[in-house]
Amino acid sequence: MRTHVITTVVAFVFTLGLNPQVARADHHEGGPAVLQVFTIDAAAKDRPAVLERLKKLQAILAKEGQPKFRVWLGSYAGENVGQLFITIERKNYADFGVNQGKVMSSDAVSKWIADIDNSGISKLVGQSLLTDVTP
Repeated sequence: MRTHVITTVVAFVFTLGLNPQVARADHHEGGPAVLQVFTIDAAAKDRPAVLERLKKLQAILAKEGQPKFRVWLGSYAGENVGQLFITIERKNYADFGVNQGKVMSSDAVSKWIADIDNSGISKLVGQSLLTDVTP
């Protein structure tokens, strides 16, 4: 019985097209959307200062034509409770690549990164790139 259930679930997942070879979200023009996620550790007492610095980064990126990012606080997030998550949605991988190059070559962004790194109030603990596979 257990083998039958597992086989049925695997067949269902592959039918939906969720296997790695098919999970390309072809319905998106130019490929699937991607979500860039940065995970930041900051003590509760330091979060206001981190958020203030992120507000400055938002202004820098806006001047450079970049989209707004969102900042999330892990609330019911297991071991990630209390961490901050910064998310930036991109149209597709090409858009991500072009804009990642622009952002990382920006003197203003480099200065901002050095400032927050030297402050000691937060630590970047993770980076992820998520691919939209919404059917």
